Amino acid sequence: MKVTHYKYNTPLKIVLLSDLHNNPYEKIIKKVSIVKPDIITIPGDLVKGYVPNGEISILEEQKNVIPFLKGCSEIAPTFMSIGNHDWMIKEREKEIIKSCGVTLLDNEYVIFRNVAIGGLTSAFKLFFDETDTISANMGAELSKKVPELNWLDEFEKRSEYKLLLCHHPEYYFRHLKNKNIDLVVAGHCHGGQIRLFGHGLYAPGQGILPKYTKGIYEKLIISTGLAGTIKFVPRLFNPREVVVIEPDCN
Repeated sequence: MKVTHYKYNTPLKIVLLSDLHNNPYEKIIKKVSIVKPDIITIPGDLVKGYVPNGEISILEEQKNVIPFLKGCSEIAPTFMSIGNHDWMIKEREKEIIKSCGVTLLDNEYVIFRNVAIGGLTSAFKLFFDETDTISANMGAELSKKVPELNWLDEFEKRSEYKLLLCHHPEYYFRHLKNKNIDLVVAGHCHGGQIRLFGHGLYAPGQGILPKYTKGIYEKLIISTGLAGTIKFVPRLFNPREVVVIEPDCN
């Protein structure tokens, strides 16, 4: 695991942690504590896999999630949005997240130190709110879904610096790039899983040889994430990362 530093026009020192997928968290917390950020942002995919059972508290079943959240909130104010693997988080699970000291942003925003911090929820959650099942044609159905964007009209009008947590990088280029938002932080791609000559091989939502998997693109910063594998495909030439976004004083 590496610590990647970026300079950007932001008033806060931001740590970006994406795609934990219930992996071990102790080394992550140690690295973040050294950085001493102003805030920690978690743009989705805390959990791993899909468990279509409304009786199970996924946050409690996957044992690394709650201590990870508590560890983050003990270092700095922590904000989280909902990724595609987080669709199981129901209203009652939100209280578990809040009890860890984390602000969960489900298509909403808050003001912190003169910064408006918003969280755009994955459209996957809309799909499962409607069906609560996994079907054979799920991929086709999900590709048609659009995230809830109406609340962003009010968010854009804020006079404060506007920081948006959005799990999916592809949403930026489809829905966000022309909006009055100062910075979007994302994950989801796992760096393309296998990186060759500085480019990822595959990313969900972008397909083979995706364009946007790691780094800064316009107003978007993408993390390669904290998870080690996806669907049994190893990460190659693609270390997991803690991203640190530092104010550019120039």
